Amino acid sequence: MNIIFIHTDFPGQFRLLAEISGKDKNNKIIFITSENTDRHIPGVQKIVYSEKSSGENKEGPSKQPPGLSVVNVLVELKKKNFVPDLIVGHSGPGTSFYVKDVFPDTPFLCFFQWFHTPDMIRNEFNSAAEGPELKIRMNLRNRNLSILADLCACDYGICPTDWQKSRFPTEFQSKLSVVHEGIDTNAFQPSEDRKFKTAHLDLSSVKQLVTYTANVLAPYAGFQQFMEALPTVLEQKPDARVVIAGADRVSFADASGNKKSYKSLILEKVKLDTERVHFIEGLTFNDYKQLLQASSVHVYLDSPLMVSRSLLEAMSCECLVIAPDIQPVKEVIKDGNNGIIADFSTPEKIAEKLVACLDYPSFMIEVKRKARQTIVDQYSLEKILPRLLNLVQKMAMENHPSTLFG
Repeated sequence: MNIIFIHTDFPGQFRLLAEISGKDKNNKIIFITSENTDRHIPGVQKIVYSEKSSGENKEGPSKQPPGLSVVNVLVELKKKNFVPDLIVGHSGPGTSFYVKDVFPDTPFLCFFQWFHTPDMIRNEFNSAAEGPELKIRMNLRNRNLSILADLCACDYGICPTDWQKSRFPTEFQSKLSVVHEGIDTNAFQPSEDRKFKTAHLDLSSVKQLVTYTANVLAPYAGFQQFMEALPTVLEQKPDARVVIAGADRVSFADASGNKKSYKSLILEKVKLDTERVHFIEGLTFNDYKQLLQASSVHVYLDSPLMVSRSLLEAMSCECLVIAPDIQPVKEVIKDGNNGIIADFSTPEKIAEKLVACLDYPSFMIEVKRKARQTIVDQYSLEKILPRLLNLVQKMAMENHPSTLFG
């Protein structure tokens, strides 16, 4: 069986599918990506495409659209008589724009995360925020162009959650099924130790640990609101410590044109006890998992557009999660049952919820247990993987009579 995966960030959401299909020596698996690292998957041939065009301008090599870069790879494969039985692509970056032009008869399964609509751009943590300006709305329409092309071209599509599916145009929703990529509940599980200690930070004796994680410390992740709530929390809970894990990569230019990181700008406004608030970048997998297992209260303020893996991983570790009152979160969390839904419109309200959760830890034991049970029942790999494999098998079988996974 010949399968092509296309994802800019190898292996992305396709890791498990690529690993399973790569184990069968009868399969020929090719993964097209722009990530030129030493990461590999056994049985999977990685082809790294370049976005540099053949021509050069005075400022150096110019970039070409990722769809053109990928189509060049596909054409070369076709010249070598490689014909895929299935193509699995990730919509959004435009990488799969021309797959059906090169291989029109090959089933195309596409992973969709988000369709950009103007009504979702306002700040979900500030209901008084103004709607998007015309230029922003035009940019959103441009960003949807490759997504719309994939919706038209794909034979079938998958979305991680019902909420994300609901954001796509109704005329395409019949093509989409809700299949989450899955959480490894064996890896992300509670620990009796519940202590956090790394090579550089020892919080193993801390009685109450408040945690916040994000890929990047950015406005959309509610970072400012969380930071502004901390002085009140630290004042009322003298035994509490805070760990903030995330990359500090977002920068803004001040009036004089000097660039400052978003984190440094917030710290200029919010004065915190540096002995009790700890920033960590580049957590290892084990340290990240240990942080969740040691958490007393985990604050989730990630993108209001979708539910990130970090929320589900935290719940799988039996974290007590406080999350904002927004629709994608409410698809997973039922307030007071498996987590806490809070009004995050002001720092005062965030602080009030945080302190209340720290005040009544015994009351939260059952809530944390149900948090993990939710993930085990609905998002675990054991539940998700058979559905995903069945879909892939069915699509591939349309072009190939043999079995896909032995």
